[in-house]
Amino acid sequence: MTATKPDAGQLDALLNAAGLSCDPSGAHGVLSGCLVADASLPASRLADALGERHPQPGHDEAAFHRSIEALRLDVLRALNDADLGFEPLLPDTEDLSLRTRSLGIWVDGFLGGLGQTPRLGGLKPSAEAAEILRDFAEIARIDPEPEDSEENEEAFAELSEYVRVGVMLLADELAPERPRQPIPLQ
Repeated sequence: MTATKPDAGQLDALLNAAGLSCDPSGAHGVLSGCLVADASLPASRLADALGERHPQPGHDEAAFHRSIEALRLDVLRALNDADLGFEPLLPDTEDLSLRTRSLGIWVDGFLGGLGQTPRLGGLKPSAEAAEILRDFAEIARIDPEPEDSEENEEAFAELSEYVRVGVMLLADELAPERPRQPIPLQ
């Protein structure tokens, strides 16, 4: 059975039913960080990376794992997309403050996922990658701008593009020359 990638609302419901306290942006960040460190991680390991679960009554564990697998495949495809299609999962809203806060949460999750996952072959980041990671640590502590303005909107667009490209650069640099398994691109 093929699972489809949930949108932010579906992912939020899925996380709540599984008894996880993370929000969709943070969960996507954790999964992305784990997969940048080791693209061969199975869905079960990724589910564990999201934290301790306290499922609600009637929680469908099989559906939860199918959704995590769909997210895993989606992230891997996006990270390896020749058209550079990777994007952090952020809310689709006009509210700049909410999008800014969600970007900080996503980056914090990404750093947590990357940090908790041993890199294949013990690869260490280059000076450029280390600088990106330092920048990400600052972005994770971002304070949302209270007012919607064209200037703040442009700053957010630049910052989110920096994160998007930074993640793809890290994924490219930390990818092993010989992966344990092929990355599913279809």
